[in-house]
Amino acid sequence: MSGHENKYFKNYNCWIQENKIRFGNLSNQRVIPEFINSINRLIYKFEHKKIILDFSEVKQIYPFPVVPVSAYIQYFKENNDIEFEFSNMPKYLKNINFGNPKLPSKSSTNRYSNILDKIWTFNDGTEVNLLVNGIKNSIRKSIVCEKGILDAIDWGLNEVMDNVIQHSGINKGFVMSQVQKSSKNLNVCIFDYGHGIYNTLKNTQYKPKNAADAISLCVQEGVTRDKKIGQGNGLWGLYNMVTLNGGHLTIISGKGGLNFNQKDKEIYSYKDIILLNSKNQATNINFHLNLAKNISIKEALKGYELTDLFVESLENDYGQYIYKISEAASGTGTRQSAIAIKNEILNIQKQTQKPIALDFSNIGIISSSFADELIAKLIIDLGYYQFQNTFRLINMNPTIQSILHRSIGMRFADTFVNKI
Repeated sequence: MSGHENKYFKNYNCWIQENKIRFGNLSNQRVIPEFINSINRLIYKFEHKKIILDFSEVKQIYPFPVVPVSAYIQYFKENNDIEFEFSNMPKYLKNINFGNPKLPSKSSTNRYSNILDKIWTFNDGTEVNLLVNGIKNSIRKSIVCEKGILDAIDWGLNEVMDNVIQHSGINKGFVMSQVQKSSKNLNVCIFDYGHGIYNTLKNTQYKPKNAADAISLCVQEGVTRDKKIGQGNGLWGLYNMVTLNGGHLTIISGKGGLNFNQKDKEIYSYKDIILLNSKNQATNINFHLNLAKNISIKEALKGYELTDLFVESLENDYGQYIYKISEAASGTGTRQSAIAIKNEILNIQKQTQKPIALDFSNIGIISSSFADELIAKLIIDLGYYQFQNTFRLINMNPTIQSILHRSIGMRFADTFVNKI
């Protein structure tokens, strides 16, 4: 017995017991400084080289604070040669790569992959591009978003992750995106344990007084360390989008932090936040968007509009949008696959506001459940005339036509006839 298991005060979020750190939750931002205190105590005061992390009491898990905690685990592995053992880890925590965040690849972030609810690490612009496109594709298939949302996600992810590459001093970041379908809320956390926003700006013309001052500067238009590297509009644009959407944005870097909560019309300020060390002051960007509320990108960026390259790739030479089922579906035999496609085409239509042709070429057969979920339910949800004005079905063989006609008939009978 080391004799220190009961001397460190127990609190709700995180506490130590011998060579063990126990977590009360992974949903409160206070977990982060308490984890830093706990692990520094075990390493530097009690000289433990192996630390057990116990999650037996964890019930809720959010990207912020779980991403920073996961990143700090990697830091202590690499810089202090600490061995970690995970005890009573919830299934969700295992599935999100908590103990070992993954680098993206073309195969792990392709159109068929769901990369939400996972912690990813990135080191360069190529990996940022893979992750941004992968996250957007996953959201597009997961839930129907209002106009402007996917563009806002694209902007926010690209700009903040690029800031990590350009300004953190370590060229290494961590990101996780989580869609809460019941509340139609997107939660994104981007983190690095670099030198922080204050250290980035302190020797520039802006001369911030402290970390909180530096953060308030970085959400202003055009503020950047070096105009040759960037224009300084990333966090400014993200802040505008979050504000228009009624979401909220939390920025914590060094000893300071700001929370812009548009729903409550309040700005919360933090100071004297516990640091890992003076060199690694870290930066955490956490933003929430209401997926059911549109965002005017033109208004947020003062006239600038974004281009969705994926949606643009669907447009042919005649200005028609062609959605090829064979290239989108992970099979045409399940209702789950149909739901993903239905979400995607509805998101595309919201962005383009134009009709979309659903192309069944190179598909031999579809299941009845696939036909029911993708087409029959869509007709019921939109109404027959709205469906006809929004979607066209092309290149169906006789077998698919027959399956589709039967599924539509059964769905109409179940919805209308059987309820009379």
